[in-house]
Parts: sequence; structure tokens; C-alpha cells
Amino acid sequence: MKGRAPRYTIDAATIVRGLLDGGSNARILLDLAASNRIELHADSNAWNNILWLISSTLGSSGYSGEEFANLRDELPVVFN
Repeated sequence: MKGRAPRYTIDAATIVRGLLDGGSNARILLDLAASNRIELHADSNAWNNILWLISSTLGSSGYSGEEFANLRDELPVVFN
């Protein structure tokens, strides 16, 4: 459709790589999505994998539920 940003589906590994590696192609995808040039979509399993990674890295004293919700909202990814 004319005027709509192209839509791409990505996985949890791509999201994490984009967040942690500033010079990667995954980071370029996140930057393009943040500037509304493309749309990134991921399934709910991708979000669950990211939650697991954060929780297992930070332990039980990590983020609260509200902070996880804020993180999800800040990512330029639509989780389905």
C-alpha cells in the first residue's frame, strides 16, 4: 500500500542483538523502525524470550511488571 512503511517480522535474537550491538544490521533495523521508515513485528514468544533473558540476567531483583511494560512500549517493535 502506498504511504505505508514496509513490514518485517523479526525474532528475539535480532531484537537483543540490535539493542546490544550498535554496529549490527539488527541495530539498523531498530533505528529504521524507531524513525517510522519500516515496521517491525514479532510474536509474543519473542517478548517472552526477552523477558526470560532479562530476568535470568538480573535475577529476582530485576524489573517490576510496570517497568517491563514500559520497556515493551519503548521498543520500536509490534508484538503480536
